[in-house]
Amino acid sequence: MATSGDSRNEGYRGGLRPAAGLVIICLVAASCQSGSSSIRKGIGSPQLEQITATHVERASVAKHTWCKARPNAAWRKALRGGVVAISRRASVVPLALATDGRSFFASIYTKAYSGVVRIDATSSRFTKIKRYPDSNSDQASGSFDGRWLVWAEYHSLYDTGDFSIWSWDSRTGRLRQIGSAARSPSGEFWTSAWQAPVAFAGYATWEQGSGQNNVGDIHVVDLESGRDHVVHSGRVGGSFLIDGPLVVWPESIAPGALTIMRTAGARTGRIVAAPPALRKIRGGLAPVTDGEALAFIADSWTSLWWSPSLRTKPRIVISSRDAYTIDNSLQVAGRYVFFGVQPRSYFADGASGRYLQINKGGWARLNTKVLVLLKPSAKKASHGISDIVFLPLKSLPPIPPCR
Repeated sequence: MATSGDSRNEGYRGGLRPAAGLVIICLVAASCQSGSSSIRKGIGSPQLEQITATHVERASVAKHTWCKARPNAAWRKALRGGVVAISRRASVVPLALATDGRSFFASIYTKAYSGVVRIDATSSRFTKIKRYPDSNSDQASGSFDGRWLVWAEYHSLYDTGDFSIWSWDSRTGRLRQIGSAARSPSGEFWTSAWQAPVAFAGYATWEQGSGQNNVGDIHVVDLESGRDHVVHSGRVGGSFLIDGPLVVWPESIAPGALTIMRTAGARTGRIVAAPPALRKIRGGLAPVTDGEALAFIADSWTSLWWSPSLRTKPRIVISSRDAYTIDNSLQVAGRYVFFGVQPRSYFADGASGRYLQINKGGWARLNTKVLVLLKPSAKKASHGISDIVFLPLKSLPPIPPCR
């Protein structure tokens, strides 16, 4: 999943809000965020960002970019199936993917219950995890590490700085609040990155505004004990976690300077060397990782970069020639990548170097087992009803050769 970590994750983990959900964004310089994706309050859509081209080596671009294939009959059949039945009766917004290949976490809005749930994709039965205090305004964005679900619960449709952070232990069912947004002396919430907190290997991390001029704190929580540790403060963006465990975040060392990627031990907070794939990124947008593969956007949202491993240098794989730029819905899981060039959504196989269009709009959640696609709603609504398509990766046909 995309992390940043579902960067995540989640990626995630990743903004824009399709239907009732959050698509996380990520940024670039002093006013920008990154990690699972993020954005500071007051920044417009990606198309309105004025940024400096990312400085990453661009060797052999034509040789290594992915080619676009056309969906064949097998793909058209696959994309017509897998609709989760409850998504046609209620407003459901995917939050994170479980690791069993059968279920996913979501926000659900019904007359009887609105809140965070775990949904079985086949039966549409769901387990309630936490009810929203305000079903009109509350929404969530988060990630799952195989045991712990962690999410930011946003309490306002107008102020993304108004949030609380929650964890849920899938083994014991324990629900715990592990963080909340801080207020300035004037009573307003400090500006924070609009992004999903990332859960990984028993830890959670997120960026939280703590001062003027986009100063924020990088939080790391031991999910077993609930201990919260601020590992760094500065002009930082959204954080994510990788093996070590290590916490990674973008930071602008001086006002207006492009961000660099910084790394510290999740347990100790000590600064360490960044993995090779991250060392030369300057001003990367929306970096996401599943803990191994890496993807990010660069060059004013016009190029997509990917590496199958944090040990190898990323390379450019998509260069947008369309009037629309690559958006912030980016997800990565090993060889597979989901990305959007609005108004279209694409699925790529890095091993074959091919990608194809899978939807006219919408967005997705992706991990090593499943692609969950949220299709665009038929009409605008605060809690619109949209088809959710649950597609096990092993059920997908190979991407056909490019023509």
